[in-house]
Amino acid sequence: MTPMIMVAPNGARLKPEVHPGVPVTDDALIEAGRACHTAGAHALHAHLRDGHGDHLLDAARYQRLLSEFAAQVPGLKIQVTSEAAGLYSSDAQIQLLRQLQAPWVSLAVREITRQQAMPTLMTFFSCLSVDLEIQFILYDPSDLHLLWRMQSEGVLGDRPLDLLYVLGRYTEQRESTPAMLDPFLAAVGQADGAQRPRSQMVCAFGRGQIDCLRIAAVAGLDLRVGFENGIWRRDGSIARSNVDLIDDLHDALGA
Repeated sequence: MTPMIMVAPNGARLKPEVHPGVPVTDDALIEAGRACHTAGAHALHAHLRDGHGDHLLDAARYQRLLSEFAAQVPGLKIQVTSEAAGLYSSDAQIQLLRQLQAPWVSLAVREITRQQAMPTLMTFFSCLSVDLEIQFILYDPSDLHLLWRMQSEGVLGDRPLDLLYVLGRYTEQRESTPAMLDPFLAAVGQADGAQRPRSQMVCAFGRGQIDCLRIAAVAGLDLRVGFENGIWRRDGSIARSNVDLIDDLHDALGA
C-alpha cells in the first residue's frame, strides 16, 4: 500500500536566516504547497507565522489560508496545527480549536492536557464537530498511554485515534534513528479494541529523517516530511527546498 505523504514545510521555529527556503508568509506557504503537491505530497501540515516570522495561532488567518489553498491547490489536503510551540497555553489552544472551522487539525496530547482537568477536556471535545479530523501528536509512548486514558474515561467521545509519532524531538541534538519507532509500534501492537488507531503517521527530526521514514513505510505507516523536522537530504547535504526532501523520500521508497 502506498503511504500518504504529508509535507511540513515550515514548522514553528525555522527562520529564513537559517534557511532562505522556509516559507513564513501565507503566499510563500501556498507556493510551497503547490510545488510539493506536484512533487507527490498528498497533504500539508500548516503553521502560521506573524510579521516577525514567529509561530502564530490565529483562527481568522487560518480560515483565510484554508480558503486560499482550496482555491489555488484544491487537490492538496490541509492540516492546521494547534501546537503551542512553547508560546501558547492550553487555554489558547482550546480557544483556537473552538473558533476554527477546519476539516483537519493536529493536537499534541501533552500540550492540551497541561493544567486542564479531565472534565474540562471532556466538555471541550464534546463541543468540537464530529466531522473534525484530529491527529494526536505523540512524543513518546507515555503520551499514547495518556491518550488511551482519556479515551477510556470518555474524554474523547467516539473519536477515532489518528496518531502521529514524533521521533527525535527531545533528544539532545534533535536527531532521530529508526529504532525510536519501535516503542510506539510495540505499545500499539499490544492494544486491542478501541485502543487500536485508525491511522498512524511518523515524522523524524534531523539528518535521519528520510531513513526513519523509509522504515516507517515498510511498517505500513504514513509519512510526514519537511523543513519542520529537518533541512538535510539523505546524503547529508542541505536541501534547497521541501521538494528536495520529497524527491529523496520517493527515491528511498523506490517510488
